[in-house]
Amino acid sequence: MIKAQTSPQHTVELIAEQAYAAIAAAFPICAASDEFYFFPQVIGEKDWRNWDDFSAARLDVFGARLRAWEAFAKALALTRDGAEAIDASMLQASLCTLREQLLDFAPHRSQPTFHLTVMVAGLSEALEADCSVAWAERIGGLPAFLLRAADCLGVVPRLFRDLGRTMAQDLKRWLRQLQDAGFVTGEVPAALEQFRDRLDAVPVREDFRLSEEQFDRLLREHLCCGLDRDAIALKLETERQEMDEQLCREAARLAPARRWQALEPLIPFLAAPENNLLNLYRPELERLETHSRQGGLIPPQLQIRKKPDLAEVPENLLVIRASDAYAAKPGFPPRGGTFYVFSRGETRGGVIGRSLEYRMTAAHEAWPGHHLLDLCRWSLSRAVRRPIERPLCYEGWACLAEELMARTGYFDGDWDRFLLARRRIERAVRGQVDIGLQGGQIGLAQAVQMLVDVGYPRLRAEAVIPKYALRPGYQVCYSLGLRQNLELLERFGATDPAAFARTLLCQGQIGFSALESVLAQEGAG
Repeated sequence: MIKAQTSPQHTVELIAEQAYAAIAAAFPICAASDEFYFFPQVIGEKDWRNWDDFSAARLDVFGARLRAWEAFAKALALTRDGAEAIDASMLQASLCTLREQLLDFAPHRSQPTFHLTVMVAGLSEALEADCSVAWAERIGGLPAFLLRAADCLGVVPRLFRDLGRTMAQDLKRWLRQLQDAGFVTGEVPAALEQFRDRLDAVPVREDFRLSEEQFDRLLREHLCCGLDRDAIALKLETERQEMDEQLCREAARLAPARRWQALEPLIPFLAAPENNLLNLYRPELERLETHSRQGGLIPPQLQIRKKPDLAEVPENLLVIRASDAYAAKPGFPPRGGTFYVFSRGETRGGVIGRSLEYRMTAAHEAWPGHHLLDLCRWSLSRAVRRPIERPLCYEGWACLAEELMARTGYFDGDWDRFLLARRRIERAVRGQVDIGLQGGQIGLAQAVQMLVDVGYPRLRAEAVIPKYALRPGYQVCYSLGLRQNLELLERFGATDPAAFARTLLCQGQIGFSALESVLAQEGAG
């Protein structure tokens, strides 16, 4: 057993370097993707034949290694101060979260979709690689991965089993499209069919919820909320009520005879030039970046002027993405990322385009949202912090980015306050749905209706609600992260929101308690 005694040779950077390298080697797919929030995003020497191994024997051994690194990091956090103490605390928390997810929460034992998402991430990485053997070697190793994946599954919630069946069917269609395009898929179609057959025989249970203790720990520690569920629920209900009141005021101004829930048909719609949605988004991204720079939201020391790539959601990602989304490319120096635009079914009167809300989505995903946050994170001089992404910080910043664009005058049109408030009430209700499903206070049908009541189309609500159960707690992060950011902004940045934003971006995702200390020290200085 390794004792958690530190010496001058035990630095936070050294422990992080060892742990990150081991994680990248053992989980080359998950660690290189941003689909799995509890993994630090690290890339090691690439062997395209290797797939992640979630077998019990391997995880037990790796869990012991994580526990040893955690102990060293915890000891350093207690003996260091300032930025180094924050680094050590972040590292310890990240390693603890990963260990508990692998050994205790174990989505690989209960979620067939977890393994299929790993499959999508691994093949997508190979498709994008500048390597002639990447695809062939990834395909070659995939049948063995799927066989191990099926062996991992224990008693599976019926809901998760059914979602796995549907996802496997979608992936079969994608593989046929790849074959038609000339890609060799080898034994993968047969292996995927065998995986789906195994799902038909897997034992199922009706309850998909985490235990009460697990869910509380996940909210407090893994998602870094730092609050119990009652306190979170109170903040979500406050957010919902405040936004409902604001929407009523905006509706009275915009369309006095209508309830705010009925205003969707009145929201201005912009047709996409040449029926191409990317032609609508490109100039908007340029305007957002220009405003962010001129408004001082972008740290001047950020030397990387990398613009986000812009693309429609490709076929390989349709099984895991159903809306506009940003995907970062991990690595130092920053490699940027791609803003994926979801183009299915986005028409009005047969015309391809978007309502005015697309501008808020672009701010959330690109400038000054996720893209800028990731550029700053991967530019940090403190290497320990670069790979760590915390959902509360990640989503909280992107939601704050929309508010900052309003406070700095970018979103000042007739409909902008209405749209921003509607986005906020939707997120608050999504958080309430998340907690309600996990706590057993509501069922799937009631959860769907809650989203419909704040403007979701029923078919979309029915599609997304089951997927919330796959990532318990995550929907809380948007509203809670925003409100905690706004509380700090009012205390430390009310007179200079841009300076507040730059401080936040230059720290990495250190968490709100540590950020408060940094802001207080800067104010005192």
